[in-house]
This record gives sequence, C-alpha cells and structure tokens, in this order.
Amino acid sequence: MNLRFFLLLTLSSLASVTYAQPRDTLTTEQLLQRRGTAYAALLRPSRYLALDVNHTIGGFHRYRFFEGDEIHFKARGEKHREQLYDVTDSTFSVLMANEVMNRDEPVTFRFSEIQRFYLHRRIPFVTAAGSLFPIAGGVYLIADVVNQRGFYTNTIPVVGALVVSGAIFHLISNPRVRLNKNHRLKVLRTY
Repeated sequence: MNLRFFLLLTLSSLASVTYAQPRDTLTTEQLLQRRGTAYAALLRPSRYLALDVNHTIGGFHRYRFFEGDEIHFKARGEKHREQLYDVTDSTFSVLMANEVMNRDEPVTFRFSEIQRFYLHRRIPFVTAAGSLFPIAGGVYLIADVVNQRGFYTNTIPVVGALVVSGAIFHLISNPRVRLNKNHRLKVLRTY
C-alpha cells in the first residue's frame, strides 16, 4: 500500500514538473509584436500617421495609425477601409485588392486628397449601448403591440428615447472627422 502511494505521488510530481513552464520563451520583439502594431513600432524607428483633432467639446486628441492598422477614410469621392501599408512625408499607402491580378497592391494618397476620417473608438458601455438601445426599443414596441393586442401612443416616448439615445451613443463612438484647420493629418516618427 505504501509503495503504491509513493509510486503514484512520484508520477504525479513528475507530470506536474514537465508542464509547469512553457517550452519556448518569447523574445522581447515577439512579445511586442503580439501586443499590436503600436508596440511593434517600438522595435525600430518608423513613421506613423497622426490625426490631430481639436473638438469643441472635449478638447484636443491625437489618434495614431501605425503600419498594419486598419484605417477608414474618404478620398477622391470614395470611402476606403483598408490596411495602412506605408507612410512617407506627405503621403500614405494602403493595400487594396486588385481583382484582375488577384493580389493586394499599394495605392498612394496625398494628404490633400483626404476629405474625411472615420474613427472607431471602443468606449465601455457607450459603444455597446449604441447598438443595443435601438434593438431594445424595437423589442419593446413589438412586445407592447403583441401583449396589448394593439398599438398605444404611450409606448412611443419610451421607444423613441431608446432609439435616439442609441443613435447618439453610436455617433459618439464612431465620429466622422472632416479634415480642416482644426483637424489635421500629419506624419510623426518613433525613435
């Protein structure tokens, strides 16, 4: 009995030792690349796109876009949502799909061609409420019509408040920035 217990204890301790630590240790570069493009830019000096926005409510804010980030903008009369490929002093390039050649090709835009930037901010509770409140208003309206066997006007203020607040929260989370003297696009460097 003692021998079985000792053997079982020895085998379990050997099993826990073999799985206690990972086999490969990541380098600093690999850890920074895993964290995202902003951290990968710390590895080597590079240029990045900076959008300086001076809001009337909320003040100044700088949004940074590094190579590999997805940017959403309007240029040359068309909306683009592409991956940032390269940044130079007065231009930036994005990868766009060329269906004829069946590959991605870089397309270059000058800063003067950019009309508008679309930002996608993740604000806790506000971003989620922007999509959930209109759905909740619709469900409330349908539930009231089904339960009351008809449409009553006392539900309109509640449904309207949910839908309007959802639209406001969506606009707060996803602002559209028109480039002008208060909202500028520039190139900065990491060192």
